[in-house]
Order: sequence, then structure tokens, then C-alpha cells
Amino acid sequence: MTVRKRSFSLDPRAAEYVERRAKKLRRSASSIISDLVIEAAQQDARERVLSELTAGEQIPEREVQRWLKKLGAA
Repeated sequence: MTVRKRSFSLDPRAAEYVERRAKKLRRSASSIISDLVIEAAQQDARERVLSELTAGEQIPEREVQRWLKKLGAA
């Protein structure tokens, strides 16, 4: 996966959260932010898939496993 590095300013409370989390997990703030971005992208993908489905629609197990693999959850 190609990653482009950019610089962003965080809200002070968000920056404090990232710093606390980085310290607790003994990781860099950058890696914590990367994890948060990946998690947000996965959640967005899940929500888009769910919004496309109609109530009561059956999804084959194979399709579920394929999407989990794409989302990095399986």
C-alpha cells in the first residue's frame, strides 16, 4: 500500500489522546494516527456496504469472508 506523508495539525485534545495512547502502547504518535486512519477507513467501508444492502437480504458466507479479508479483519 502506498503511503503519502503529510503534516497535519491536531486539535489539542486529539493530540493529547494520541500522545497518551502512544506512550501507553510504547509506539510512535505517527503509528497511532496511522492505525486510527485505517480503522476509520474500515468503518467507512463497512457502513457503505451496509447502506447498500436492503433489510432482510441474505449475504453468502463466501462474500462475507471476502469483505472481511479486504477490510483486514480476517
